[in-house]
Amino acid sequence: MMMLVFLQVLGDSNLFITLMNYAVITIIFYFLLKKYHSLLLNKKLMLLSTIYCFIVLTRTMTLVKNNLTEQILEMAIFSIVTLITLLLVVLLIENLNHQIQLQRELRRSEKMNVISQLAASVAHEVRNPLTTVNGFLQLIIRDDNITEKQRNYIDITLSELNRAQSIINDYLSLAKPNNSSTQLINISEELAKTVELMTSYTNIQNIEVETSIEKLLFINGNKDEIKQVLINIIKNAIEAIGNDGMLMIEAFSKENNITVKITDNGPGMTKEQLSKIGTPFYSTKDKGTGVGLTICFQIIEQLKGSIEVESAIGKGTTFIIKLPRYQPPSTI
Repeated sequence: MMMLVFLQVLGDSNLFITLMNYAVITIIFYFLLKKYHSLLLNKKLMLLSTIYCFIVLTRTMTLVKNNLTEQILEMAIFSIVTLITLLLVVLLIENLNHQIQLQRELRRSEKMNVISQLAASVAHEVRNPLTTVNGFLQLIIRDDNITEKQRNYIDITLSELNRAQSIINDYLSLAKPNNSSTQLINISEELAKTVELMTSYTNIQNIEVETSIEKLLFINGNKDEIKQVLINIIKNAIEAIGNDGMLMIEAFSKENNITVKITDNGPGMTKEQLSKIGTPFYSTKDKGTGVGLTICFQIIEQLKGSIEVESAIGKGTTFIIKLPRYQPPSTI
């Protein structure tokens, strides 16, 4: 915009060419926007500088072609000022975004701390009487004097107690620090095993599973926790699809990260639902506790990774897990 004002001041008659340049750059930048957001700050500045230099170059060529070389110096000075202003604005915006992200993470951390302690306290208080009830029911069911009907009722009660115990364990996991030792994990192998484990579940619901898993992808972590994350997210995807759907599971290495993408073609989520994913006790399922995904986020964050979620109504949902790739120690 500033360049256009400059050209207008100079009385330039080739504004159409410049406008076309800006239009082409705008279209290119639109398609690169998603890639732009994933870049580091220095690469963003380099990209913007390159695009801007291209605009200035095309403008210089136009001036030379029209024998207006006396305007090149003025245009160069104006272009440098404009570029510096643009980069300063970008730096300011990136800094503000970073501050907002830090504040958001701080609030989330404080909220998680309060909720986890509360959940652990309540879970401990509930677990004790449940353990007592479970023990007495186990004794009663061994009694030869009860009828078969009463035995069935006790079996149902024990089953529900076990489900309650499982939920309590989930709540306790919120407050339990990760003190487990890490080990070298072949996540390609673990992902393949998890897909095989969930095959019966997908077959029942007539869900087609496609995989594209790069071999020998290694990370440092706890094997049981990684398996818990994979099972939880894949199971959620299957439940979101319902029946007759498609589940795509990918794993690949990019730069210094291992990326796992789990995509379903279920109903998708609204922006409001998407913003709450990973929040304790929030679930889009009718009978969900909202604890499973929260634990998944915690596990991945403890491994210095991240979970991103992309979703749109009617288009499905994609979970993107990024973990640091294992770097063998350098030998000097």
